[in-house]
Amino acid sequence: MITDSALPEWAQAMLNESPYVIVRRGCQADRIPVGLRGYQKSQRFGAWIEPSQIAETVTPHQALGLLQHLSPERAALPAFQKLTALLPLLSGFEWGVGGSLQFELVTGLKMARAVSDVDVIMTRPETPMTVPEAQDLISELKAIAGAHADIQVVHGQAGFSLEEYAQNRADSILMKTSHGPVLSEDPWHFKEA
Repeated sequence: MITDSALPEWAQAMLNESPYVIVRRGCQADRIPVGLRGYQKSQRFGAWIEPSQIAETVTPHQALGLLQHLSPERAALPAFQKLTALLPLLSGFEWGVGGSLQFELVTGLKMARAVSDVDVIMTRPETPMTVPEAQDLISELKAIAGAHADIQVVHGQAGFSLEEYAQNRADSILMKTSHGPVLSEDPWHFKEA
């Protein structure tokens, strides 16, 4: 693991518990940007790994498939209940889960809390959504999962908030890219340079 500074004690402890890291956006030419996640929201640490150090990858979609392996106690958490309730709503899309729910599903570590956000990561559909379609989907999402839920629509390393798109407040929308944030007038056909 390559770091700009010494690994915090909590980060080393987390790696000892579970060797999983989260891939971050960024240039992946010769090393992969990753993030280490701790039990506290303030415990985040950026680093890089060599591609040869990767033993396994788990996509957000694959993580979603691990819901069935949760213990009854963990499955009863409101955040996981909400995630399960989203399955029929999003069945027509290729999607998965991010954030603390994804990390717990992949590692088995008890990362999710009763108030954890439900972070949906959706692969950009081939057919763009209209603003009214996005508004309907976000409305249904919020009705099921509450205010702290959003859909991040991704294509490669570029992504945007479906909620921001649905709000239709401006001519352009913020795109997160490997080179940082940029504004785009058409997030559905955005191609990273």
